Amino acid sequence: MPENAGQEKTEKATGKKRSEARRKGQVAVSREISSTMILMTALGIFYFSGAWVLQKLTELITGVYQNVGTLRFSRISDAMAEVCNEKGVTIHLNTPVKKVLTHGTTAKGVVLDNNEEVAADAVVINADFGYAMSHLFEPGVLRKYTPTRLSKMSLSCSTFMLYLGLDKIYDMPHHTIVFAEDYRTNVDSIFEGRELTSDISFYVRNADVTDPTLSPEGHSALYVLVPAPNLRGAMDWGGIRESFRELTLDAIASRTEMTDIREHIREERVITPLDWRDRSNVYEGATFNLAHNLTQMIYLRPRNKFEELENCYLVGGGTHPGSGLPTIYQSGRIAANLISAA
Repeated sequence: MPENAGQEKTEKATGKKRSEARRKGQVAVSREISSTMILMTALGIFYFSGAWVLQKLTELITGVYQNVGTLRFSRISDAMAEVCNEKGVTIHLNTPVKKVLTHGTTAKGVVLDNNEEVAADAVVINADFGYAMSHLFEPGVLRKYTPTRLSKMSLSCSTFMLYLGLDKIYDMPHHTIVFAEDYRTNVDSIFEGRELTSDISFYVRNADVTDPTLSPEGHSALYVLVPAPNLRGAMDWGGIRESFRELTLDAIASRTEMTDIREHIREERVITPLDWRDRSNVYEGATFNLAHNLTQMIYLRPRNKFEELENCYLVGGGTHPGSGLPTIYQSGRIAANLISAA
């Protein structure tokens, strides 16, 4: 293992370096906090398989490379769309799917919200797994992943999110993870569906110190994630939305260097577990899809070549290999290879 494995490698963001980054379009490799550590914070370290530590070890040894501009995840999607366009693919936006068309045990296409039927040689489902199983098939089509089976499967936690536009750049690391003082009780409350106390864990992404193109000069965009129970739990998110926002901002102000954060908020979006379910079709608001315990991990997750139907494929966090952006992209690659080989 290299001598400097695991050490901080991100250069301190000065005004001069930000300008240079804008000009060159490059940033340094970071071994600050791995993406796996962030996922572990959200999923609850006591509630998923320790095999995830292998991914963390890989990131600590090799570092994580990030080009300027790609921290906007839409840039990755845009690049994929450009390749599709070059290959003659037609992309239909704002076209919700109502049902998957089936004949016997074979997927034949989809029915759109306007009741138009679209035939297909292969159907790839990238909807949330639980939502797809409970909403996109006629009753009786599925034999394994029925509503009863879904109700017994272990789900991940949910998240309470703040997306904040600030008129200030904080001289803090790209990643900050703050654990609850009584972390075990905090995690148990999340995964057992109990009410959260004021002793919360949270993650802050301060990405403008790494990618200065994200925000206007002198401004920054913060992403705040608080692990929370999914909607199988007892929390009344409709009633506590505002109070939980205040609790989260209090925690940030008291436990990080952002003591004056409230004074600098210019834009804001709040997402609760209810919003994940109602706006994004996330089953039970479980943001990271099926839980990552040993019996639902990697190959034991629902298969990319959907085992219930021919000509049907699954991609996303609910299938193999699992949650997290890199692994979700891998699910797409696996499905594409399976379709090519069919």
